[in-house]
Amino acid sequence: MAKKKVKENHVEPQSCSEHGHGHGHHHHVHSGAGERGLLISIVMNLLITAAQIAGGLLSGSLALISDAFHNLSDAVFLVISYIAMLISKRSKTADKTYGYKRAEILSALANVSVLFLVSGFIIYTAIRRISTPQHLNSGIMLFVAFIGFAGNLISALLLMKDAKNNLNIKSALVHLVGDAVSSVAVIITALILVFKPWYFLDSLMSIAISIYIIKESFSIFMESVNILMQAVPKGIAKEKIEKSIYTLKKYGIKDIHHIHVWEITPGNIVFDAHVVIDINELKKADEIIMKINRILLKEYNISHSTIQLESENFNHCVTCEL
Repeated sequence: MAKKKVKENHVEPQSCSEHGHGHGHHHHVHSGAGERGLLISIVMNLLITAAQIAGGLLSGSLALISDAFHNLSDAVFLVISYIAMLISKRSKTADKTYGYKRAEILSALANVSVLFLVSGFIIYTAIRRISTPQHLNSGIMLFVAFIGFAGNLISALLLMKDAKNNLNIKSALVHLVGDAVSSVAVIITALILVFKPWYFLDSLMSIAISIYIIKESFSIFMESVNILMQAVPKGIAKEKIEKSIYTLKKYGIKDIHHIHVWEITPGNIVFDAHVVIDINELKKADEIIMKINRILLKEYNISHSTIQLESENFNHCVTCEL
């Protein structure tokens, strides 16, 4: 076992070799601020939902009620996100060898999937209502929309920092930003209705809000699917990694194959490969694996690697299918 401290990344990649196999890894830590932000956001969204449902019923505003449904879905799935975050911190077991980190990816996928369904229902209802617009109380509508905007904005700010490296929190943030934007749209509609009785604008704004939320959710949906399908992470090319490893040719590297790159969670990248080297260089296995891991960490921020060294005289991949 050999260790090397990399100061610029504040991690300790490890490498070891046993019969030509090597592993390197470092760990990501969840932020407690993210958990606190989720809890505060849950409480705020429940209060906002109650206010918007009451305000929507009193004012007759479909846009306000649609915003309330989005906030209610936020509250429910913020709870799911929080539970998923707690589950993901559980230690790995004999049958869950990567632990429970992907609970957060499943939560993110569930979040956006339900958003698609809710938004689709709101669009359907709004289209039916355009032909028979109803009278609205714009004063109540405006007051409640301001409450919703303030609450969602505060919640979004609480989660913004942790959303950069956590897809689960990012999906929750999209919920909140979408609701903040929809509250602004409701405010604008209410202001117009104060001066003009164009009640059909309420339905049009509901449709616009729902389309915006679907658009913002789609990228998270695709990122979640790609992670679950173990696709190569965005911004990383297998060919470039291969070229980087080939820069170590002076250590007898002849070939690189069986290359796989995927993410356990966003930013937690896994790499494995078979590296064929000159049989006379096998005695330097530890050094070669260490140098490969250093390249992976420094150039690609790859947090876990498994390197299998093979001699050019023996093909270990006769039965390799993946």
